[in-house]
Amino acid sequence: MDRLGQICSAALQQYLAHGEARGLDIAAALDTAALDAERVRQPDARIPGVSFQTLLHTLIDHSRDPLFGLHTSEFVQPGSYNVMGYIAMSAGTLQEALSKVSLYEKLVGDMGTTDTRIDDNQAAIRWDCRYRQQPARQHLIDNVLGSWIRYARWLTGNDQLAPAEVWLEHPRPSPALVEEYQRVFLCEVRFAQPCSALIGPPDLLEQPIRQPDPLLLSTLEAHAIQQLHQLGVETSLAQRVKQCIQDAIGHSLPRKETIAERLGMNVRTLHRRLADEGHSWQKLLDQVRLHQARQLLCQSPAPQAEIAEALGYSDIRSFQRSFKRHTGMTPGQFRTQQKPDL
Repeated sequence: MDRLGQICSAALQQYLAHGEARGLDIAAALDTAALDAERVRQPDARIPGVSFQTLLHTLIDHSRDPLFGLHTSEFVQPGSYNVMGYIAMSAGTLQEALSKVSLYEKLVGDMGTTDTRIDDNQAAIRWDCRYRQQPARQHLIDNVLGSWIRYARWLTGNDQLAPAEVWLEHPRPSPALVEEYQRVFLCEVRFAQPCSALIGPPDLLEQPIRQPDPLLLSTLEAHAIQQLHQLGVETSLAQRVKQCIQDAIGHSLPRKETIAERLGMNVRTLHRRLADEGHSWQKLLDQVRLHQARQLLCQSPAPQAEIAEALGYSDIRSFQRSFKRHTGMTPGQFRTQQKPDL
C-alpha cells in the first residue's frame, strides 16, 4: 500500500460538495486525479491517498480559497465518517463518541490519527496528519478540526459549543483569515503551535448526545469491526473488551457472559483468547474502573459511595480497597491531590 494509504469515498464528499458550491468543474478535477466519477460516489469505495491528494490540490488551486479546507467543514454529515459517524450519534456523551475514534478511525481512511489526553484541568484532542505535502496538509487539518466542531454541535444540539482554544501548526495568516477561523471555531485560534488540536476543559466532553441508543450502538460497532476485518485491520480483543466494559459501566455491573455474547463467543473462549494476548478479564475490568474512577474523582463532586455504585462495586469499602491497591492511596487522598495520572 502507498504511504498515503486510502480514504473512503464518503469522506471526500465534503470536498466535492464545497467545490460544487463554488462552481468548480468537478468532472475535470476528478479527471486530473485519474478518478472515476461514478466510483467516488459509491459510499463504500476506497480511494488511493495519492489520488485524493492530487484531487485536493486541484480543488484548492481552482477555488482560489485560502481556507478551502476549513470551509469544507460546512458540509460535514454523519456519513462523512463512514459508520463511525453513526456510532457517534448513538453514544451517550461526546467523550464516549470520541473514545470510538481510535477504534474505528481506519474506516474513514489513513489521513491521520487522533490522540485524546485528559488531565485534571484540560482536555486536548490532537490530530496528527499523515499527509506531509502542502497545501494538502494544512487544508486537511483545517477540515478535520472544523468538521469535529461542527459535528459535535449537531450531535449535542448546541450551536454555540466551542473549545477554549484551537491550536494549529501552520503559520498565522492575515487578520481577515484569523477572524474567519474564529468565526468557525467560536474561540481563540493559536497558530504556529507544536501540534494541531482542540483544547478545552474536561467537562466539555461530558456534553450529552441528543439521541443515545445503546442497542443501535452495539449493532453498529459489530458492523464496524466486520468492516475493519475486511480491510485487513485487526482490533485486539482486549481493546474491544475494554470498550465494552466502558460502555456498560454506569448502567450496570459488566458481566463477562454478556460481553462475551456481544463479541460473538462464549466465556471460555473469551478467557482463552484474552490469555493469548497476555490479558485477563479481571485485569481489564480493573483498568477501566481505575481510569474512570480517576476521572470522576477529579472532575465530579460526587461522593465516593456514588462513584463506587457507578463503577459497579458492591460497596464503598470494596471501591476504596481496590483503588488503594492500584494507586497506593485512598480515593480521598487522590481527590485532594487533584493530580490524576491519565
